[in-house]
This record gives sequence, C-alpha cells and structure tokens, in this order.
Amino acid sequence: MKSFVPLMLVLAACSGGKNTGDDDQTITPGDDGDDGGMTLCSPTAQTGCNAGEKCTWINDQDDPPIGHIGCAPDGNVEIGTACTAPAAGPMGYDTCKKGSFCINGACQQVCDNNGGAPSCDADHACATYEGVFENGGSTVAGVCDPGCDPLTQDLKIGTKKTACGSTNPATPDKGCYGFTEFSCGPTVTQVGNTKTDRVAPLSNAAGNPYFNGCSPGFMPMFYEMSGSTKTLCTGLCAALETDNTPAHVGNGKGDATAMGKLPGDSAAVVGHATCGAGIKGSEDSSQCHFAWPLFIKDDGTFDQGFQTGPYFDKLGVCMAIAHFQYDSNGDMTADTPYPNCKDLPPNSAATTTDFDDASDWGCQTYAHTPLSLRADGTRRVNRVYGDARAPTNAPMALVRHDLL
Repeated sequence: MKSFVPLMLVLAACSGGKNTGDDDQTITPGDDGDDGGMTLCSPTAQTGCNAGEKCTWINDQDDPPIGHIGCAPDGNVEIGTACTAPAAGPMGYDTCKKGSFCINGACQQVCDNNGGAPSCDADHACATYEGVFENGGSTVAGVCDPGCDPLTQDLKIGTKKTACGSTNPATPDKGCYGFTEFSCGPTVTQVGNTKTDRVAPLSNAAGNPYFNGCSPGFMPMFYEMSGSTKTLCTGLCAALETDNTPAHVGNGKGDATAMGKLPGDSAAVVGHATCGAGIKGSEDSSQCHFAWPLFIKDDGTFDQGFQTGPYFDKLGVCMAIAHFQYDSNGDMTADTPYPNCKDLPPNSAATTTDFDDASDWGCQTYAHTPLSLRADGTRRVNRVYGDARAPTNAPMALVRHDLL
C-alpha cells in the first residue's frame, strides 16, 4: 500500500461540515443496490459483519489506489504491535484485530474523527488518512496516532521521542501535524527540510495542501498575500501577548525562552519557537499571532478539546503581515495594511470597534479577548482572520476538513 499523506486544509471559499452518523454505514461491493442482501458495515461501531469478521478498509487495486469499507476475516495482531498492511488488491486486508488498522507499521485503534466513540486516549489523537475509511467522498473514521508537541516535535510517550521518533531527527521522516489535536505522522520525501515559511506546500491535484505538505514545525495556513488564493507554509511559534504597553512591545516574534525544533535540528532547542527571520519566520515582517482565533467557531467553542489542551493560549503561527491588507469599511475589498501588534493598545472600554486594539488581531490570549457578537452574529476576532464570510483575499480560514 502506498504511503498515506494527511491533508491539512481547504480554501476559505470551500465549505466544511461534520459527517453525520449515517455516513458511517457502508454497502460492501457486490451488492446489487436493492434492499435484498444489503450488508451495512461500520468501522467505528464494528457492526454489520458476521462472527469472526471485522469491518475494515479493503484494497481493491494498488495503482491507482482504490479501496472500500467492508467485512474481512478478523486479524490476530494487537494494537501497538507491528503488523502487515493490507495486501495487494483485490480484496486485500490487514492482519490487525477488529477495531484497529495497520498503518505506519503498527496496528492502531480505529477512532471516530467527529469526536464520538471510539475516541483516543490523552496520549493519542484521531487522524484520518488518504485512501482509508472513505465513503462517498467523505472520510468516516480515523486511527489513533501517537500524540506530540507541535513546537518541540517530541512524542508524548515512548523512549524515542525526538522528532516524533524519526530515524535521523535532523532529516526527520516523521513530523507532528494537526489542527486542534496534534499527532505524529510520516513526512513526505518531496517535502524534506525545505518547505518552510512562505514556501508552497505539497498539495493534491485539486490544489488543497496536505497536512504534511510542509516540513515538520510548519503548516499550510495563510494565502500568499491579499488578492491571492495560493497557500504557503507558515511556522508554528510560541505566542506571547503583544501590544503597545512597555512590557509587551518586544513580544511580536514569540517567546524566545520556549523550546522549538527546526527541521534540521537534531533536537528541540531554546529560541527556535519564534518567528525571527531564519528561525520560524522568513522575513522581518513575520509576527507570531496566537493560533486560537483560527480555530474558534461562531458559537465561541473549539473542536476536540483544544480549549483545554496544552497548546491553548500558547501555540502561535507566523504571519508575514507586510503582505496582507484587511477590509476596513465592510465593502468586501481589502484596502488597509495589517497593523503590527506592538502598535496597538490592549482591549479597554475605549476600544469597541472591530480593528482598534490588539485583541482584534490575534495578539492576545483568549482570556484577554472579548468575544462579543456583532449584530450579524459573527465574532470580531473571526472576521479579522478571514472566515468563510470574509473576502477571499483575507488570510486563509481553517474549516472542518478530512485529512488526506
């Protein structure tokens, strides 16, 4: 089976939505489509198969890779144990026990990628992969990849934690990738150590970037500039509150005391989690903005426990603000340069409009950012970052997605 490559984002103009429970019901090939003899199979609930069988992903052919969700004989390999990947098609299946799947060389627990049961434990995250558990164009299940720190690139568990357990950490073959949860996945040979800040990521044929289309420690996050829909990689940084108060003016590049790993580092080092040029940034205008405004939904909640996770109010993204403008007058046209966080005041009773203080621009922690609703129901911080209602020349919005 080919290497699986997780997908990061879709463009702001695209829509996103959770899969419904009904999507997790798959008709096995060979059925004639009428009600007689129809077999329903759920890889998360493990229903719809006979005794001694499992609901899993089955290879139909290898080149191009095609498969389906269906019933196959149950395997005998336990979760966390080395396994044999699905055999070459047709009707190729793996050796893992029911409720798990062989990927990245080991049996990993199958999980509900919409946050239901079965879920992963605190040391793992539910990740979905290209060509696995797909049905009708949607991915209906994932696997529990080992969790990691997106700044240090260290595994949460195990004895070989550096660079997600890569063979050579300075040329990592694994990276810490994610959205609101982060887990270790394979890097792609074409990516190497060079797809860093403001470099185009590896993308699929439709132009949508892969999660691991950037080098480890970087992710496809923003458009190239206002007026463009070309996505570039951006560095992940350790954010600090930045505004025009004396104690915060110098925080714009991020926390220089935090540990971070660049792709070519042999391990995480102090100072490599900032947006300084040649570190996680690529030019002087790169600013470390908090990542949480990119993940918030209109109701003020976050996906998959991000708000209670270890990266909330810490994780940031490097944004080269010199390349961006925003819509200052509501006419759906970007017309005003993005401000520098250090030039903005903190939120106060005197700063009540959309663009007049640091909390409007991802420069403050969640606790210090008022999330009052506008008359149209949107939230101030969401529009600034370019959600689906903002102009298409705003920064890229993160929306619900499948990983490829």
